[in-house]
Amino acid sequence: MWKHVARTAVATLAFCAVHSLLASRPAKRTAANLIGERRRRVWYRPFYVATSFASVAMLARYIKRLPDRTLYALEGPPATLIRLLRLGISAYAAAAVGQIGPARMLGLPGLKAWWNGAHLVPPEPEAQGPILGSDGRMQAEGPFRLMRHPLNALAVPVLWLTPRLTANGLAFNLVATAYAYLGSRHEEARLLAAYGEPYEEYRSSGTPFFFPSASSLLRLGGLPQEKSATRVPKVSA
Repeated sequence: MWKHVARTAVATLAFCAVHSLLASRPAKRTAANLIGERRRRVWYRPFYVATSFASVAMLARYIKRLPDRTLYALEGPPATLIRLLRLGISAYAAAAVGQIGPARMLGLPGLKAWWNGAHLVPPEPEAQGPILGSDGRMQAEGPFRLMRHPLNALAVPVLWLTPRLTANGLAFNLVATAYAYLGSRHEEARLLAAYGEPYEEYRSSGTPFFFPSASSLLRLGGLPQEKSATRVPKVSA
């Protein structure tokens, strides 16, 4: 059994490494050097999304084919409660997707600009952070008021809230949880490099990094600071 658990962990680590590498700024710069910045803006995000879905499917298929053992299995009301909690958290994560913009996350604005023959192609969102508003501040609404990386953070309870857990599933969850946290550190650096002072203002506003705090839960009305950014930020493609 342990051999298959180890294979699951290694395969998940490989997926995380590739996913993180493709999301990095050096990878985007390399793509721009190879095909030009305009083409990179058009094609890189759709390529990244397609690669992510394909690699997740390959990983899931690989793990599913490995011999496994059930650690626990819940039935009846406890299983129903866990599924409802998972559904509620997933719905709240969808609110974060709505804040970023599903079309922007998929790279559709760039494809639309290319299809229409536009010379200027809008940049894709830099990581999974809040968008930059016209007032020069990060528009931290919804889940972004409670935590700076809600999609990664909310993925953790979605992983663990399962009525049935296997040994391979446990290995996957442990690696994926660590990646969600460490990947958010990587994401934080990219957002800070892309948006500069507005993101630093958001980061120092008291909004927790990963999981919400008691004070952030009581602050649902908005961010604690009202000052506006005074410097024009650098927006990265």
